[in-house]
Amino acid sequence: MSDNTSLLVGERDLSVVIPSYNEAENIPVLLDRLAAVLQHLDYEIIVVDDDSPDGTWQIVQAIGASDPRVRLIRRTAVKGLSSAVVAGLRESVGRCMVVMDADLQHDEQIIPAMYQRVIADQHDVCVGSREAEGGSYGTWSYSRRIVSAGARMLANLALGRLTRDPMSGFFALSHTYFDATVDKVNPQGFKILIEFLARGKNPKVCELGYEFGNRLHGQTKLNSSVAIDYLLALVDLRFGWFVPHQFVKFGLVGLLGSIINFLGFATVQGMGFSVTLAVLVGVELAIIWTYLGNNFFTFTPMTFRGRDLAIGFLHYQAVCCYGLVVQLAVVRLVLSEYPAMSNSLFTLYLTYLVAVVFAAVGNFFLHSYYTWNRNGYTMTRPVRSPRVASH
Repeated sequence: MSDNTSLLVGERDLSVVIPSYNEAENIPVLLDRLAAVLQHLDYEIIVVDDDSPDGTWQIVQAIGASDPRVRLIRRTAVKGLSSAVVAGLRESVGRCMVVMDADLQHDEQIIPAMYQRVIADQHDVCVGSREAEGGSYGTWSYSRRIVSAGARMLANLALGRLTRDPMSGFFALSHTYFDATVDKVNPQGFKILIEFLARGKNPKVCELGYEFGNRLHGQTKLNSSVAIDYLLALVDLRFGWFVPHQFVKFGLVGLLGSIINFLGFATVQGMGFSVTLAVLVGVELAIIWTYLGNNFFTFTPMTFRGRDLAIGFLHYQAVCCYGLVVQLAVVRLVLSEYPAMSNSLFTLYLTYLVAVVFAAVGNFFLHSYYTWNRNGYTMTRPVRSPRVASH
């Protein structure tokens, strides 16, 4: 599981878990800062890297070779921020465990104080908060602050006020609280802090203010897909949710793809061309749309970019031949058995929509378990306990 063979054994004061993806320029700076601020504690640092193309894991591995307190978990079979956090926490041996990002936006200077709040003051969770006294959002624009305020409001409406900054990715847990809660959380959820707060049994929570820093290198991971994940996570926490988030997003993309498919078919057929040609045009338009939609929206941890975008499309196109065959087969079968169905636009379009549904079901399984999953992405939802209590 870990590429670093010098694994630490036995309990330590503190474990710092850092999920990373394409943070090669930031991670050595962060590790140096942590070494300086944590020098009076018995600590370990666990970097969980999702096989970063920029070689982040190689940098961590090199640092860990000379510093046994730095450990690497390089994941090639699983992707995702929250699951990376849980993977790192499960490997931790600290009585207190801190989670922070690798992008230098979290203030490492408050970690000793977070440790004291958890160990000395016996809090279950200490949140690094931009809303607490002394905290701020730094140079965030007004529009980004408004979006963040809306996200906080939604969390409070759905779950009650768990913390003033439920969107924080910077927090500390006691190992005891983690052990009691981890099997109840959804490691595919968007904000893992909310999961630990909402799934736990009446946690004792405190907050420490800090100023959110600017990203110095790399690109932000925030996008529309993340926003949808957040909303679905709130639904999951409040009501229970039995469908994986990616399935919902796959369905949304597919629904729009079906509409594009249908409109392309109707346009070409209405121009007097053959049903077969109309089917081909409709399917190809839908393939282009759904590939781009699923690549940049549904399967964001596995997004194809650059040259891989074209290669991925060829792969996707090949798999989608299944859908094309199914649609043609269903349309031809129905029209050959019931020729009158082609005499009315309503019945013809209804036949086509039925064919689209058949093809979509097959495409879902092929693409979710093969096209993107060949790189380790999974569509299955983890088995876990229901939410324990309301707050």
